[in-house]
Amino acid sequence: MFRKSAARRFDLLPTDIPTLNPLQRVMLRERSTSVLGAIVWFGIALLASVASAQQSACGTKYAVASGHPAATAAGLNVLRSGGNVVDAAIAASLALGVAEPYGSGLGGKLILLYRDGASGEITSLVALCTAPAGLDSNAFANLHHARRQVGYLAVGVPGLLAGLDEAHRRWGSTPWRELVEPAAELAATGVELNDVMQGMFAAKASSLRQDAEASSIYLRNDQAPPVGSRLVNADLADSLRLIAREGSEAFYQGPIAERIVAAAQAAGSPLQLSDFAAYEPQVAEPLVVDFHGYRVATCPPPLNGGTTVAAALAALDRYPVGQDDAGKPAEAAYADRLGRVLQCVYPRVHESIGDVPEAFASARDLSSPQAAQEIAQLAAALDPRSPYPEAQAADVEAEADALPAASTTHLVVVDAAGNMVSLTQSLSLHFGAAVVPPETGILLNDSLSNFSTHDPAAINSAAGGKRARSTIAPVIVTQDGKPFLALGIPGGQRIPTTTLQLLSRVLERGQPLDKAFAASRYHLQRPLNAKQPPNVVDYEDDAEPAWVAAMEQHGWRMKPRKRNGHYFGGGNAAQYLPNGQLLGVADPRRTNFAAAE
Repeated sequence: MFRKSAARRFDLLPTDIPTLNPLQRVMLRERSTSVLGAIVWFGIALLASVASAQQSACGTKYAVASGHPAATAAGLNVLRSGGNVVDAAIAASLALGVAEPYGSGLGGKLILLYRDGASGEITSLVALCTAPAGLDSNAFANLHHARRQVGYLAVGVPGLLAGLDEAHRRWGSTPWRELVEPAAELAATGVELNDVMQGMFAAKASSLRQDAEASSIYLRNDQAPPVGSRLVNADLADSLRLIAREGSEAFYQGPIAERIVAAAQAAGSPLQLSDFAAYEPQVAEPLVVDFHGYRVATCPPPLNGGTTVAAALAALDRYPVGQDDAGKPAEAAYADRLGRVLQCVYPRVHESIGDVPEAFASARDLSSPQAAQEIAQLAAALDPRSPYPEAQAADVEAEADALPAASTTHLVVVDAAGNMVSLTQSLSLHFGAAVVPPETGILLNDSLSNFSTHDPAAINSAAGGKRARSTIAPVIVTQDGKPFLALGIPGGQRIPTTTLQLLSRVLERGQPLDKAFAASRYHLQRPLNAKQPPNVVDYEDDAEPAWVAAMEQHGWRMKPRKRNGHYFGGGNAAQYLPNGQLLGVADPRRTNFAAAE
């Protein structure tokens, strides 16, 4: 049923195609001679023809933006063939797992917001990875932190495919097989590595070397493959084709589950087939708050990211921005206000949001008008260098989402009827646990690294059957009941802070969406204990020096970071414009690509 792993997974691309730009060359090598490949190629060729509009595209029928051109093409093809936005999101999601293996895939998790255009109803679908039922929490907590991040002991039951299956069952219209096959074709024919992608591979080469199967797929001579190499994953293509034929049962109750569990158990993991068979995604109402005349919906717990965004927005809406001598808010005034609000929100979210039933009520309380007013008043009065004691009292253990390598990928699909999907998927750290069960081609998550292990009584402590919380925070925005914006960002702890900056720029300040994405970003670090400064702000090193100086005058410790997709991520968005057009915007920091028609 499965092909044996190929000894060589990378081929070099020809360089003698002078008439095509680099993006077109990437797409040319991804075409296939099969009938399905020709269909996929049609969409890819369409995107290649508008390569100059990679970061922005307008249409009147639908818009798609994702982390890779091939995934955007897969989603666009589904829409052009009569599928709906959920169908397109499923095809794009699976293709992303092939094209961006370091960021997501079948072995990871998925979080999705869906807005039904007819009813206006928004639904949250959360498919986080689940700890094995037999997890020994004490033994896990005593592991060296590296073993909680790399290897099978860090792996939870993947939720992505169950989430896609649930979305298809509820809202899909295109046959399942047709949505899976493009990703299988992409895995079989290969994806070219550019310099941005190659950097992601190089950063985790040492981890990938520790697993023979992962090394054979993702490395070349034990090193990151060179730019221009083409990644082919024949085993993943076979896994996807099996899933196309037999559905998600092949993954959770069939041969794929058997291969994953066998490999995990051989490495000492408590994963069982029963853990896979019992997996179910969580479907719920979203968290919704008002901000500057808009309604912003995001996902509820166990996501602490969504709660952070909702609580901060509610407080920001009650916190006027200071003005400069010219009577206008200075750029640093917005950043100072956001930092102060986050200093108040961080400890509250840390203490009350996790995979426990009461977290849903806590999330709604934190974003309530009463809490928002209290937070706004506290934030306005505090000193960022020494905020009120609550912001410093917690002795917090660093969860994996605080690391620079924490990353995800995001996609959006919208149509003229107001149907919207905002979807984030992840392996947790880059390349997840850096393990691939033999004959599957599936890179597995390290989502157990997102548990707290310092205090067994903590709300996010590790336990069997539990789901570690996540900073992921997709959003859907409406105005007066009409669709306005779908948006999401990868980047670990940077997800909520970047999401808040983008929403402030677009909703509060009226900036064009593409300019909001291009602007320099910043992030207020969460202090891990009372000894660490609570006012450290990471910022992209292309920021204006005057802004940095003004932030320092406000009391913030400024720390420059390189402007790239490694730390601050690269998200995507789609906006409904007043003229009736749909605008797709892709972040310039990664391989993201927007298309519309």
